[in-house]
Formats: sequence, C-alpha cells, structure tokens
Amino acid sequence: MMVTKPARQGMAGKKKGGRSGTNIALFALIVLAFVYTVTLFIEVTLATGKSYRETHFERKRKLGGRQTSGMLPETNAPSRAPTPPRISNGHLATWILTSHLNDKDMNTQHSAYERMRESPATPLTFVPGSLQLSHAQALKYCYADPAVYGKHFQGRRGDGSNVPVSYSQKYKLAYVMLPKSGSSTARYMLKNQFEAGETSKSLQRIDFQAGGKMEGVEVISFVRDPLSRFFSQYEEAFIRTAPWVINDNPYSAQTHPYPYLFDNIHSYQEYEDVFCPPETRESRRECIDKPSAENGTLAERLERFVRDYDGRDPFDVHLTLQAPMLSTHNGYPLHITQIYNTTDAEEGWKSIARELLGANSSLAQSGSKGVVIEGRSYPRRLNSKLVSVETQRRICELTLLDYCCLNLPLPEVCQGTHYKDKDGVERELFCKLEAKAGRGSERIQPGVFPEKAA
Repeated sequence: MMVTKPARQGMAGKKKGGRSGTNIALFALIVLAFVYTVTLFIEVTLATGKSYRETHFERKRKLGGRQTSGMLPETNAPSRAPTPPRISNGHLATWILTSHLNDKDMNTQHSAYERMRESPATPLTFVPGSLQLSHAQALKYCYADPAVYGKHFQGRRGDGSNVPVSYSQKYKLAYVMLPKSGSSTARYMLKNQFEAGETSKSLQRIDFQAGGKMEGVEVISFVRDPLSRFFSQYEEAFIRTAPWVINDNPYSAQTHPYPYLFDNIHSYQEYEDVFCPPETRESRRECIDKPSAENGTLAERLERFVRDYDGRDPFDVHLTLQAPMLSTHNGYPLHITQIYNTTDAEEGWKSIARELLGANSSLAQSGSKGVVIEGRSYPRRLNSKLVSVETQRRICELTLLDYCCLNLPLPEVCQGTHYKDKDGVERELFCKLEAKAGRGSERIQPGVFPEKAA
C-alpha cells in the first residue's frame, strides 16, 4: 500500500509527539521517585525514634555483643513528635549527614541531591536540637573552628593520641571528663564501681578499628545544658581566681582580666556575707547549705562579665565549652561512643551498670541512689533568678557551638527571634551545615560565632 507524503508527515508527528510525551512522563517519574525516597527516609527515621532512646549498651546486647558501625544514640535523646506535614531543615540536615549510611543509591544517583548538597551558596540552617541524631552522633559531624575556639581546646586533648581519661581495663570503659558536667560524680563512679584509674589513652578513630589498640573499648562522657552549665562555670571560675585564693591562682587583684568581679570583696568571709548576709543567719555554718540570699550584687557582676566576654578567651578552664573539650586541637571530634545528658544521669549510670555489672547489681536497681555523690552539693551562691532575660540570651549566643554540635535544644528563654544579625534583622539563633571539602565533608557549626557585645 502506498503512503502519501502528508500521511507520512502525520505519522512522524505522532512518533515525535509520542517521544516527547514519554520523556515528560519519565522525568515526572524520576521527580516523584526522588520525593518519595526522601519522604520515606524521614518517615522511617521518625518511626524508629524508639531506637534513638535505646542506649548503646542495650542495642549492643540485643546484637549479641557485636560492635555496630556508626555512632549509636544515648538514652536521653528526646522523644520525637509525630511527623509534621512538612519537612524541617533539621530533618533535611540529618538526611544529608547520614544518607551515605542509609541510602547509597540516593547518594550516588540523584543529581538533584548532589547539587543541593554541594551548592556553594547559602549553607543549610536548622534549629538547635532539631537533628534526628543523638548527642554522640551529632558530635561526629562537628567542627569547632580553632581560629574561633582555639583557647577552648584545653585538657591536653592534643591530636587525640594521648587524652586523659578514667579507664577501666576490666570493663573496657573510658570516661572523658568535662568540667561542670557531672565530672566529679563520673570519676567517682568509674573508680568505685568499675575499678577505673586515671590514665591517658588514644581516642583517635583509627585505634578503635579491628585490630586497633582500643578495639572494643566504650568511651563515654556527660554533657549539660550550656545555659545552666554557664552559671556553674562562672561561679567555679570566680571562686578559683578570687584574690584571696593563693594556691593555683594565676591572677592577682592587679592582673585579673575582670577585676570588677571582686570590687569590695577581699576575702571569702566578705563573699559569704553577700550570699548569706549576717542578718539572715545565726552562724556561718548555716551558709554552707542555705539558699542564696544575695540581693543582686553577684548577678549584676555576672551580667557585666557576660557583656564584656567575647566567648573566645576563657580566663579559667572551667569556662571552656564542651564541644572543643571533646575534640582534637584541629577542631575535629574525638572518638566518643556514648554521650549522656546530666539531666538524666541516673538512668545513664543504671544503663551502664546493667550492661557491665549485671541487672542485679546495686547500681542497676531502679531504687539505686548515689548519682550525684561527688562535686558541688551546696546551693548556687549566685541567684540566677535575678539574671536578666537579655543576659541569658547572650549566654546562649556565646555557647551556641555546644547547642549545635551536641544537638541540644535551646531553653525556652533563648527561643524566638531575639538575635539581631549584622544587618539589624531580628532572627532566631540557628546552626548551619557547611561542606568543608566536597562530598562527605559536611560539618555542623553555629550560625553565629561568639563576639564581644556591641
């Protein structure tokens, strides 16, 4: 049968149109597949929220004692609300950080994902505490820039090859101390419950691999809400560097970087008279356990210090941030297996005891006491209730690195659009995810670095 020229053109047009329609349909399927994969990943992450509340030790026991890859979460990871109808930046940041562990096909095949991940434009920002990661998992992706936080790298961390720890050879358990984060209690527990001694060990990741000298060792630490911790840090630094302290005090009344902290306070007795006035006591013995009765004198000095402090040069080791103390001197994290929060320290110690000492051990029992048995057991001398909202928010800004790198939520007082950026625009405090050098190099950093108040 002979086909005319117009008929042939019509058939060609149909073929061309068919190919075009097929291309559009194929493109649509690819887009839908990408969206579905992202949504599925997030839903699975949230659906398994219960696993985030299991301890590293409990999960290890369920796996028959085998080592598991990756950083496992701690008991106090916050419970997650039902999945919202939209994807938050915290979910997206979690996906970017962990996609190479959860979906290798997505990591290598979706060009749209790669463009988003490696875009040199604005870094991805997210709310502190919004990552679907434990404290230890978040720390794994932290970068504490030495150019900013260099003076916070204290405690002889160095390159991570010789870090001071409390170590139990019997139980293969190491504890990394952070001042003002339950450290006195932790060291006491390691010594008296787990037969640990003070030594130095390598916390470089390579030494925990198969055949490494730290293979099978669990490394733990405890962290604390940075705002609450700052009040304790300040008081500890205050008393240790006071002019009446002679031993181990690097300062005198003339050389202290903030001498106004001690105006008209020349001895411990005069300091005691501020938080425990003579008219409120019958004897000085009462002052040890008596709640502070200071009239704002100490709170006002803290507020002045917070205004003057740039957050970069702590005048005492007790003022250092937590993330740098869990890092090497070049800003990258040490190998930490499990990080507990001091707000749930009791359950943390019970979990450790159940795994290492047995479920019937006294420490593992539900009625076990002795969780805060060392360190400060007396009331705070500074009345933190007298500290202004503005000062508390400033403290959150100074300690934002810890909130971001340890995935800690901001306290209510620090939430909201109270921070002004360089352009004078009010916005909330935030964290950011930046790629340092290509794929797999994403690092968590604070959205703003500490600076002296304007």
